[in-house]
Amino acid sequence: MLQNLKNKIKGKKSIYTFLLTLLYPYRKYLDSRQRKIYEAWNRKNENIVNNEKMRNNPLISIVVPTYNTPIEYLRDMIQSVENQSYTNWELIIVDDASPNSYVRDEISNISKDNIKIKSFFLKKNRHIAGATNYGIEKARGEYIGLLDHDDILHKDALLSVVEKINEVSGVKFLYTDEIKLDENGRQYQPFFKPDWNGDFLRSINYITHFAVIQREFLIKLKCEDGNYNGTQDWELFLRITRNLQPNHIVHIPKILYYWRVHKNSTAMDLDAKPYVVEAQKKALEDDVRLRKVEARVIRDPMYGAQWYLQYYTHKGVNLSNVLFDNTKNIGDILDKELSDVVIFSEKPINCINFRDAMGDVLRQDIGVVIPKIMDEEQVINNLISILDKRIVECIHMLNRRSFTRHIYLTSKYNLGKAYAPIILVERKKLNLIDRSTRMDSESITAALCSKEMRTLYNPYIIIGEKR
Repeated sequence: MLQNLKNKIKGKKSIYTFLLTLLYPYRKYLDSRQRKIYEAWNRKNENIVNNEKMRNNPLISIVVPTYNTPIEYLRDMIQSVENQSYTNWELIIVDDASPNSYVRDEISNISKDNIKIKSFFLKKNRHIAGATNYGIEKARGEYIGLLDHDDILHKDALLSVVEKINEVSGVKFLYTDEIKLDENGRQYQPFFKPDWNGDFLRSINYITHFAVIQREFLIKLKCEDGNYNGTQDWELFLRITRNLQPNHIVHIPKILYYWRVHKNSTAMDLDAKPYVVEAQKKALEDDVRLRKVEARVIRDPMYGAQWYLQYYTHKGVNLSNVLFDNTKNIGDILDKELSDVVIFSEKPINCINFRDAMGDVLRQDIGVVIPKIMDEEQVINNLISILDKRIVECIHMLNRRSFTRHIYLTSKYNLGKAYAPIILVERKKLNLIDRSTRMDSESITAALCSKEMRTLYNPYIIIGEKR
């Protein structure tokens, strides 16, 4: 509701500010309710930490650029690192020429008390990318952890990372789930992330922090790029994942990172840092160019922090509409239908104006495209193919105010086996699966995923039924 109002009164900042003030109690009530739901769920599903001795205990260098950080937030961040259950770490703090001398003094004093904390003070402001790269240069660890100056790590964050380093051979990039902290330090809005999900990363920076990267690989990529200041992490993650095989990317499905929300943070409102929008667009456009695909980068008109790629196709296609029928199989369709793209549906639909959808349908890595599903609970149900069943149950209990529910309802992302009332499939891909595959959405999506193609949920495609 608030987002719709915001778009309607764009440019009228005083009115929007008034509405925020007016709705503040209601928003706080929603956050409080969501907090209680999450806390009750978390008590039942708390992660058990593995305390077994590990063969590989690499040094992790946590790099934190600072700039006029509120002292209390700075102390909380440092304490969260000092309290880590895994002890082979170093904290590299790079102050980016903070005008506030109290910040520099605090960093200096803390680093004197702990030899594992190294502080560096830049004489000239280099912005976040430059300060981060300076810290990476000074780090000695085999892995680099990226952490914001006002955020907090779970006490087992590093231990969980090192467990995965021991478990997965050749891992070079790791990320975790997260939750927000309000200005009073209370948790709200958990974000349960999927394993590596390419279309999702090009919709929103779902990785953010806490991210850990093999230092040798990071230096080979030339670290962060100052041309994307404001979205330097997102651009880095796009670059990293372009240069890695999926088996070298590891998601740790635990909330190990606490992202603090306050008046100057991007987590509060993207409008707090308007230059970020241009940097995001540039990062995505450059990603499209470097992947050598043809796509238009579009900012979501309602949710300004979200984007989507509209893939082009120069190929004209013939369409046919076939009704689902689980008494029949794909072989029946291949014998009768000769169209380029088959639209399977529960009810007859209008096969018109599918130009925007065809770019995704014809992508080699996509097996099935699912248009917008109007039943929100069904959208959440389909997450079972990429998230743990317990997490999906938690998301069902949350409302749209909670980011983790909102983002899965409104973004493009990859799924596995899924149910949908309408799916779009390129006919030649149906030739790759067993002819005995049943003619329903779950059977078709599962069969194409087994051929190393992904299901794509695209809520920007809206298809109407015939009346």
